[in-house]
Amino acid sequence: MLTLKQLEAVYWVAKLGTFGAAADRLYTTQSAISKRIGELEVFFEVSLFDRSRRIVQLTAKGRELLEAAEEMLQARDRLLDRMGKEVEVVRHFRLGITELIALTFLPRLVHEIRETYPSVSLEPEIDVSANLAARLLRGEVDFIVAPTVLKDPRFTSVPLKKLQLHWMASPSLIEASRVLSLEEIASYPILMQIGTSGVDAIYERWFASKNLAIKRTFAGNSLIALSSLTVAGFGVSYLPALYFSDLAEQGLLNVLHSTQSLPAVRYYAIYRNDGPAPLYSMVADLARRLCDFSKPDLASVISR
Repeated sequence: MLTLKQLEAVYWVAKLGTFGAAADRLYTTQSAISKRIGELEVFFEVSLFDRSRRIVQLTAKGRELLEAAEEMLQARDRLLDRMGKEVEVVRHFRLGITELIALTFLPRLVHEIRETYPSVSLEPEIDVSANLAARLLRGEVDFIVAPTVLKDPRFTSVPLKKLQLHWMASPSLIEASRVLSLEEIASYPILMQIGTSGVDAIYERWFASKNLAIKRTFAGNSLIALSSLTVAGFGVSYLPALYFSDLAEQGLLNVLHSTQSLPAVRYYAIYRNDGPAPLYSMVADLARRLCDFSKPDLASVISR
């Protein structure tokens, strides 16, 4: 008996390169994936994968089967779409986001997704941009929102708003009235996140283009911790302008005026093209509409 689950197993092992990754993508066990593929190999009396390498590869007969499997799975998805059941193929939606997204418009995004697709189990995962991109490439998440773009035909990148950042420092460290050159700012310790933050990667290139030598002081992976250390006077940092504007209004931080403004950073919604297009494009449209880097009023979100 030939089943769609067996064909899905072949498809995702071929796409992701390992039985384990396919099992994660289909929310089952590695042994279940092996069993489904083994059943197909017995049924067709051929080997579908070369298992002698770390990343399994299709045999010639496996490539033939994959081509037919893609056609059958696409036909299944078109039928579900036509009958208004396209999302039934998605039981779990793994959404990768940066910390800033979690702090800002994630609650509204989650609310809208659940309103539109109540049967989908939403699984947000927070990480730095480079890790999110790598996990998307490996198929460990389905969709990410991050300040990065994948120039790969297997993925769609939808531009969102630009994030504006400001140099900020404790009033005890630098007076707000001064206009500083980049070199003067760089003479102070610059507080940055540990890890490959998308914003930090973009700014590293910008600093290099200005021949600016930065005294880096790493402050963990939390924006909140970074802002607290900045308030405490441990150094200067570049922080999301809207989200931390309340600290400036309260006099806890000074927004520094420089002879050159920091570049704005574009965020993107990025998803795999081999997934459920109606769901992914809808979430991308929601992200584009809801994208807002200011501190949210959580009470208004909860009351909806």
